[in-house]
Amino acid sequence: MATVKGFIRAYGAAVRRVERERQREAREAAKRFKEQQKLQAIEDAKIAVYNWNRYVQMLISLHKNSSNAIDWNALKSQTKPVEPENQKQREKSAIAKLKSYRPSWFDSLFKLTSKKVRRLESKILEARSADNEEYNQQKADYENELNEWESLQKLASGVQSRNPEVYKEVMVYFDPFSDIKELATSIDFSFDSESADVDLHINEIDVIPNEEFKLTSTGKLSRKAMAKSKFYELYQDHVCSCVLRVALELFALFPISHVRIHAMTKLLNPKTGHLEVKPILSVLIPPETIRSLNLDKIDPSESMRNFKHNMSFKKTIGFSQVEKIN
Repeated sequence: MATVKGFIRAYGAAVRRVERERQREAREAAKRFKEQQKLQAIEDAKIAVYNWNRYVQMLISLHKNSSNAIDWNALKSQTKPVEPENQKQREKSAIAKLKSYRPSWFDSLFKLTSKKVRRLESKILEARSADNEEYNQQKADYENELNEWESLQKLASGVQSRNPEVYKEVMVYFDPFSDIKELATSIDFSFDSESADVDLHINEIDVIPNEEFKLTSTGKLSRKAMAKSKFYELYQDHVCSCVLRVALELFALFPISHVRIHAMTKLLNPKTGHLEVKPILSVLIPPETIRSLNLDKIDPSESMRNFKHNMSFKKTIGFSQVEKIN
């Protein structure tokens, strides 16, 4: 049976799938693309176009890197760690060597017996110290693992009993959105026993590049302003991809029947002339529907048609404020 540490490592790998090679590569491409945006002259056209494509693809494919579902039943069945014992194997071996020591005629002739006995006795002290050091490390590891086991048992019981307060503890413990800069600036959660309500403070529209990089037929770099319609449609797909990703992460953690996610961003209030944080997409997502989708093939914004949602979007102006869905 897997250890608690093994379970944590396995789940940790799942929640950090975004860090795997494909996403790390995309991040590097994004970094390089942002650096290239500042340059007037770009030396390698192919690399520039590659970086642009990778960055754009990252923005609209965040839903493809969600975590695997956690098996709370398997976690609950994890056996309690066994407290280690100091076996004193080194000390026992050293004592046995002392007891079995018989002076040779050479030792007796040159009066080496006392010296060799003292050396064997010192080896016992060294062995005892090494045994104690190893045991102390095992005891520390055990106590850490026991604390992990007790924490996870509490969380598993709470999730299985659908305790909203424990849901909050799970979010803190596993922190599935520890690295959210691709998703949003911040995420606020509230729970009841059957659902989650999320305010997703989405990246502002300047996350979308305002230029488009392409190769000409002669292999040179074409760098021109992106068409407004494409610019807004990319942002729409980015927002929807982020929403899908958040829903998938929550369904991987909790046995809930639906999530409500509200994508929030700053919009200009024409009455006051000030920017105000308002919802631009509000969607209710049940797990069975989102799990039925082919996430590798969907268009993120078109996929919203599968769910009850409020979204006001025009290719010429982008998002407008909507009401949060009930």
